[in-house]
Amino acid sequence: MIDIERYDREHNVQTAGLIELNQLAFQSASKAEGSRYGGASPWVFREAMDRLQIDHSRYTFIDIGSGKGSALFYASDFDFRQIIGVEFSPELDLAAQQNIRQFRSKTQKCREITAVCGDGAAYEYPAGPWVLFFNCPFGPGIWKSVAANLERAAYGFSGSYLIHMQAGFIPGAKDFVGALPFLRKVHGDDMVEIFEFVAPASASAANR
Repeated sequence: MIDIERYDREHNVQTAGLIELNQLAFQSASKAEGSRYGGASPWVFREAMDRLQIDHSRYTFIDIGSGKGSALFYASDFDFRQIIGVEFSPELDLAAQQNIRQFRSKTQKCREITAVCGDGAAYEYPAGPWVLFFNCPFGPGIWKSVAANLERAAYGFSGSYLIHMQAGFIPGAKDFVGALPFLRKVHGDDMVEIFEFVAPASASAANR
């Protein structure tokens, strides 16, 4: 199984390592409930993606809490319509921008990779469908804002997916996401939970 350090060497990027948020100088109301930076595991990511039986070219891949961009590069092995990372730390976003410029891959299928510096709780989503990726970036306090934002954006986007990696890392995050009424779990194990977006009950009632 390939590890992050080996992946970095082979692809001319630097995404490995752990960084606590208190080591970063930026200020944000979401910082208190954010988790430390740690790149996603390439092999766990691949296993999660292999469970999605989709036409990737129809989907936009969006990583909320994208850090230095590791998941963006793993996702480029699939022919997504576009790949977007959203990161609230300017320092981590700067590292992601540099990694995007330096990234080299013989297996890359999607070259539309963008990193955005912004708060994932207020991100304005592009047209769907999406594959949303969360490497357990924050706790339930932030998830409440993210969920409200997603519910507003997700009307009509049944068929989009949400991947929650290391879901149990922050207390309460796994249970909060699992209870969201517009998500239906399609897979769950110790490392990854995968959900499909479904029409919210209020939308279904309005359309009857």
